[in-house]
Amino acid sequence: MDASLRTRFFIIHNPNAGPAARHLYHATLARMRRAGAHAEIAETARHGEGMKLVAEAAENGSFDAVVAAGGDGTVHDAAEGLVGRSTPLGIIPMGTGNVFARELNLPRSPDGLAGTLLKGKACAIPIGQVNGRPFLFVVGIGFDAEAVHLFEREGNRALGRAGYVWPVLRALSSHQDRTLRVRTQRADTVAQWVIVTRIKRYAGDLMLVPEADLYHERLYVLRIVGSGPLYRIRQLSALALGLLRYDPSVHVEAATWVRIEGDPAARVQIDGEMLGKLPLEIGLHPEPLNLIFPW
Repeated sequence: MDASLRTRFFIIHNPNAGPAARHLYHATLARMRRAGAHAEIAETARHGEGMKLVAEAAENGSFDAVVAAGGDGTVHDAAEGLVGRSTPLGIIPMGTGNVFARELNLPRSPDGLAGTLLKGKACAIPIGQVNGRPFLFVVGIGFDAEAVHLFEREGNRALGRAGYVWPVLRALSSHQDRTLRVRTQRADTVAQWVIVTRIKRYAGDLMLVPEADLYHERLYVLRIVGSGPLYRIRQLSALALGLLRYDPSVHVEAATWVRIEGDPAARVQIDGEMLGKLPLEIGLHPEPLNLIFPW
C-alpha cells in the first residue's frame, strides 16, 4: 500500500439522492476500498447535524479526512464543522446543483473522485462568514433566495437541475421586491437583489465574477437594482449568457465586509440553503478551511 495515500475517512452521507448520484457514491467508495481505504459512514439529511458529527470526528484525530457525500448543503455543514481544523474536507458531489464541487472542477467519475480523495492535495483556503457563522461560496438576498425557497417547498429535487425552472418562473410572478440597504467600506447604497460571492460561477456553470479566486481574501458584492418581472427577465437572460456583471442595473464591488439591512421578511439563502435573516454582517472568517483539491 502506498504510504502517501489517505486511508482513514469519516463520511457524512445524505441518502436523499437520485439513482445516478447513489451509483456515483457507491462506485467511488468501492474504488477507495480497493486501494486499501476504510470509512466510517454517518447518514444525515438535517441541517446542522453533519456539522456536529464532523467536528467530533476531527476532534477524535482518527481520520485522515472528512468527506461530504451530498449536495451543497451537506458540504456547507461539513465545512462549518471543520473550519480552523487540520483535518481536510473532501467531496463526493451528490446534490442537485453541486455548485461548490463544480467550482473546484472535481472529477465526475468514480475513478477520478476516488483518486482525488486518496491522493489530492489539501490546501487551506479563506472562507466567508455571515453573522458569525461560516459560509463557503454565496449569500443571496432577494430574488434567488425566493426561488430557492420555492424549490425546497415544492419538492423538485427529483427533477434534478430542471427542477429549478418552475420555482424561477414562480418567483418571477410572485416575488415582491424589497429595498435592501447595502453598506461596504466604500459606499452606502440600495438594491432590490444582492449576491455576495466568493467564487467565479453561479448555479454551477454560469459565469458570474471571473476574477474571483478561492485563495484570495475577498468577497464580491453584486448589487442588483430594479423591480418587476421585466427587469428580472433581462437580468436572468444576461446571467444565462455569463454577462450579468455587464448589465447596467448590476454593480459589482470587491470587498472584505458588507452589511445588508432591510425587511426581516426578505428571503436569504446561504450556500443554496434557506438560512439566516436580515440584517446580515458578511465578512471573512478568521480561520481557514483545509480542502482537498483534484490531484
